[in-house]
Formats: sequence, C-alpha cells, structure tokens
Amino acid sequence: MHLGLEMVWRVFYSYSHKDAEFRQKLGVYLAPLARQNKIVEWHDRMIEPGADWNTEISDQLDSAHLILLLISEEFLASEYCFGIEWERALSRLKNGEAKVIPILLKPCLWKESRFSELQLIPRGAKAISSWPSREEAFVEVATEISNLVSGPAPLSPDVSPRPDRTDAFYTSLGVVRGQVRAYAHTYERIRQRMRASDERTTRMEQVFEKMRTLATASYPLLDELANSPSPGERLAAVAILQVFASDQYFPLLVRLIGSEKPFVGYHAAKALHFAVGGLDPSMHPRLLQAIADAKSALELSLGFNTDRQRVIQEAEEELKSTMDALAVPEPRHH
Repeated sequence: MHLGLEMVWRVFYSYSHKDAEFRQKLGVYLAPLARQNKIVEWHDRMIEPGADWNTEISDQLDSAHLILLLISEEFLASEYCFGIEWERALSRLKNGEAKVIPILLKPCLWKESRFSELQLIPRGAKAISSWPSREEAFVEVATEISNLVSGPAPLSPDVSPRPDRTDAFYTSLGVVRGQVRAYAHTYERIRQRMRASDERTTRMEQVFEKMRTLATASYPLLDELANSPSPGERLAAVAILQVFASDQYFPLLVRLIGSEKPFVGYHAAKALHFAVGGLDPSMHPRLLQAIADAKSALELSLGFNTDRQRVIQEAEEELKSTMDALAVPEPRHH
C-alpha cells in the first residue's frame, strides 16, 4: 500500500531554457503547494554535475504525475521539448499515468500543434505575457494547478516495488538505456536540422551503427523501444532486430516499412531481410507472409520503386530460394 505517498504530486517542467524566467516565477507562485507537501517539483536545472542528463530527464518524466508544458515560440522550436518530452508526455497521458497541462507563456502558433486538443491555461488562451498584470495571470495558473493537485494523483507505473537500483543488472541497464536515448536524440537532431543530402545519410548511418553495437546490451529494452513515441528509439529497436531476428516483431517491421520515415523504413526492411537467415526454417512461412504484407504496405504508401522495395524484393527472392532448397528431398542411397 502506498497511501500518503501518492497524494504528493510529482511535477515535471518541460520548457525552453530561454523561458527560464517564466519557469522560476511559476515556481514562486506554486511554493505554497510545495510547503504543504502537495507537490514536489523537478526541472533540468536540478541535475547534479556529472550526472547523465538524458537519463535523469527520462526517469523524472516517466515518474511524474503532472507534466507542465510551458508553451512559447521557443518551446515549439525546440526539438527536445516539442519532440521527445511532448511525445512521452502524450503517451503517459493516453495511458492514464499522468496529467498534462499546457501553460501559454507567450503568443505563438500553438493551435498548429498536437496539444491544441488539450485545455490550456490561462483559460481563454491568453498568454501570460499578454496580461496587463502578469501577477494576476500567474495567480490564475497557480489556482488551476492547486485545484488539480487537491485530488488524488494518477496511478503511476512505478507504484509497485522496484528492484533495488543498486543491483548490478538494473544499474547496467540504466546506463544502456541512457546511451541508447542519447543516440536516438542525436539521430533526431541530425534528421531535423540537416537538409536531405549524402552527408546527412552518412551521419545517420554512423549513429545507427553505434546503436547496432549496443544491440546485445539493449535487447532487454526491445519492447520499450519498439513502443516508444520517439522515432530515434524506434530506430534503436530496428537496430536490435538486425542482430536478433524475431517473428514476434514482424508486424512492427511491416508497419515501419510502410509508414515510417525513409531512413527508419529502409533499415526496417533490412531487418526483415536479415530474418531470412536468422530464423528457424519453421518460421519461414510467417516471414514470407510478413514480406508480402510489407510489399502491399509499400505499394499503398509509395506506389513507386524505392530502396525499401528493392530490399524487400531481395529478401523475398532469397527466402523462396532457401525454402525451395530445403524442400528438395535428399537422394536415396542404394
């Protein structure tokens, strides 16, 4: 039983560092809630020197009951805030694990974003910076948050006793998770900031190879990565599946081949090709069906020849050749 503990809301601030003044000011107005032990706040300025910042942020984001999105033009322009943190916040919101509140700091194109479906505060979508009295705006925001945290916090996935963090396995896995996420972030930064070119592809391939070198260590994270909202983490799952073939993940690969960005889709196709020689022959019929599904998905989404189609065609030809060879009966010896 965790009575009492769950009444304290863990609050995570997702914000651009250029809006740090707003975050600090909001913290002042929420101070009474902290003193009453209704909330415990966390933001990235609380990371200790020498700590793995990516792992710290991910752990705090995954355990937060309330995620505050401090919206501004800088937030929308931040690939980390608007991409990774927002995607994870949305996933936890949909799973009922956390509450997510967008707080409009400054006028911006927030209506063009995916969180436009959520209720913003201050209500009426009037940005804090646009109020004649910012103090009144902050009081309204703090009041809304106070009303929310007066009720029970969402049931987070960590309410069950966790393994001792000093345990060597979980400590090592945490290190691996942090490294994989760092590579995922690097991939996403390259994809978003560089124009399509041979140089961009080369850099993304270099990151992907680093993901592949971690395949053995990151295999226990496969489910987590495969279901991640982060394209970079899904790419890490594909890297694992290029080393460890599994029929369980055929549907994932088919989906990525047909709908993911070209780089991820291409490597998903290569993972399906790798499975031709990486699975027991009893799995060949299922693999053949997965290849057929991938071809259909590509025809619907693309309609013309691509590198993905070429890889899938090569996989199909190789698999059929292998199946034919295995079907030939051995000659009888008289």
